[in-house]
Amino acid sequence: MSENLEGTPGAQGYLVSDLVGMALEQIGVGTGGMTSDPQGMISGVRHLNMMLAQWQRRRWLVPNLTDASFQSTGSSVYYIGPGGDIDVPTRPDKIEAAYARRLNGAPLSQDGDFSPLDFSGADFLTPTNGLDAGVQPLDYNLTLIPSYEDYASIGMKALRAWPSMAFYNPAFQQGELYIWPIPQSGLWEIHILYKQPLPANLSASSAINLPPEYWDAIMWCLAARLSPSYGQEASPTVVAMVKSALGTIRTANTQIPTLGIPAILTNTQSPFYWPGLEIQKL
Repeated sequence: MSENLEGTPGAQGYLVSDLVGMALEQIGVGTGGMTSDPQGMISGVRHLNMMLAQWQRRRWLVPNLTDASFQSTGSSVYYIGPGGDIDVPTRPDKIEAAYARRLNGAPLSQDGDFSPLDFSGADFLTPTNGLDAGVQPLDYNLTLIPSYEDYASIGMKALRAWPSMAFYNPAFQQGELYIWPIPQSGLWEIHILYKQPLPANLSASSAINLPPEYWDAIMWCLAARLSPSYGQEASPTVVAMVKSALGTIRTANTQIPTLGIPAILTNTQSPFYWPGLEIQKL
């Protein structure tokens, strides 16, 4: 069990069976003479997995972004998904941002993710593999190409030069990442930001490994989803609690990027220009 006698969650949170059971209670199943059955638990677990799969595609329902990276190989396309250049169980539906790191002889990022340890100075300010001290990587933003039609309009797709743009095609089962111009092999580390995967393929005995504010939202949303299975409409109380719980998650997760202007509108010859000015606040 995930709870002690006081009903508090265990070290890893509530179990799926706990939240499915409480969701059924909100629509009267298991209380007031309306008994639950094993099929109700099985159906509840299936609904939970389908619901989390839907939540995965909504930025404000995902706790955080993941920064994953790989070293350039000179290829025109990189794959994201099971067995890809970025090996993740499920390919992202989109990438939120991308940047290219000019290594300048610096070591690759630890574990592929951004970490403060990457910039602790231990690696970059002391000689490494015969390199001079003071080697520092430089990051450059990659402008995201919004559609395949826009990528198709690029005339010289095989151009090999300093990378400035990225296009992501969410093919299944492996997404396709195109960097343009194509970066030279070994000199660049490509970073992409995508929504952290939510738990998938949960069973009744699985722990809900999500922040505590998700417990309430999962329970009430499940209650609303399961109501039709028992010949009911979600009650006004259930609907109100769903909105309240999801509103809490939205407040916790919402991140609004800084408003910027296109680089083409920034006068780089101005004496007041500095690199990065084009993404500063207006």
